[in-house]
Amino acid sequence: MSIADEARTQLATELGARLWALGVLDSPDEVIRAARRAEGMAARTAPALASDDDREAAQATIDVLCALWPGAVPAAWWATPVGRLCARSLGDDPEAVTHSVAAAMLGVTRGTIATWVHRGDLARHPDGGVLRGSVMARLAR
Repeated sequence: MSIADEARTQLATELGARLWALGVLDSPDEVIRAARRAEGMAARTAPALASDDDREAAQATIDVLCALWPGAVPAAWWATPVGRLCARSLGDDPEAVTHSVAAAMLGVTRGTIATWVHRGDLARHPDGGVLRGSVMARLAR
């Protein structure tokens, strides 16, 4: 199964749970419709997240993060298929992320990121920030 297929399944589940929660305030028919809508949304969004078109993937990332995590993103979520696809779209440099983005991805403060970079626990990007690969490696642990 490809990461896009795994992401589609995950999105359908996560979006479905949110829509279901809203649907129960209305009627049983709305809950059924919500589950169908979540499948359709996931089928459209997962390929966009996995797209080689950076703009399409970035917009899908923004949409997913706003829909699923309007507040702080749980650190463990970044290691999921959708989290990994979103992580690759963050930042302007495909090799680097800012300390703030690294902190959000790892569920720690910017100060912790600075300490880890200083100690060599995360790799510093030559132009500033943190190497995305070192953040992804830490997530995989």
